[in-house]
Amino acid sequence: MSHKALTKTLKDNALKMTEKSFSPYSNFQVGASLCSDSDRIFNGCNVENLAFPVGTCAEEAAIAAMISAGEHKIKEIVIVASKDGKEVPCSPCGACRQRIAQFSDKDTLIRFVDASGTMVAQTISELLPHSFSFE
Repeated sequence: MSHKALTKTLKDNALKMTEKSFSPYSNFQVGASLCSDSDRIFNGCNVENLAFPVGTCAEEAAIAAMISAGEHKIKEIVIVASKDGKEVPCSPCGACRQRIAQFSDKDTLIRFVDASGTMVAQTISELLPHSFSFE
């Protein structure tokens, strides 16, 4: 699959995952879709909990699915958010940036919609330049 086709597939999957989101409190639906180093695709959605902040982020869910399948490296991840049926800006939260960094290399691409409504791509090192590491 070409890189452009992969990105489209990941975005389409992430958008579909927003529909599976459990977000009755904020109505802020987030979907994530990632491709592992072995070209397997994993998806996740956010799951809110009445006992805030116990919920799960979409990126966290997609990473957990990848790890559960025995994979450990993200090639690319796309995050899409929707509120009231409209796509809205959403970059990964700080905790998810660290989660993504743990299973990435410095050139792993993260794609998300910015405040202007444009899909942007940044590397994890651009989003989290000083991530925590034991190295």
